[in-house]
Amino acid sequence: MMPVETKTKIHEDSKKLVYQDSDVKKAMDLIRDRGYVTRADFNQMDDADWAAGFDQKIEVAFLKVEGEDPYIYFEQFDFKGGDIDSIIFDMDQVGTRDHALDLLAEAIHQQAY
Repeated sequence: MMPVETKTKIHEDSKKLVYQDSDVKKAMDLIRDRGYVTRADFNQMDDADWAAGFDQKIEVAFLKVEGEDPYIYFEQFDFKGGDIDSIIFDMDQVGTRDHALDLLAEAIHQQAY
């Protein structure tokens, strides 16, 4: 019999995470414009694994653009009622994690702790 951890790991590894180039480009444009993206922009960010991978895709895409070097950061925050949500943001524009939390809460209509 397989340990529970192994079954969970196999299940997580089998998840197909798909990222469209057009979504990465849209995210880059939004980050350039306002400094962040949330599930209000991309419903798939409801899935923490997808959001973490999306963050990596965005970072790699920015590295390919000459003259741009934003400090892209991925963060998850807890909200009242137990909801956990993700934000991908440019630390240079947003400034602090607390401000990122406020921006996320406003974008998804939640109340921060």
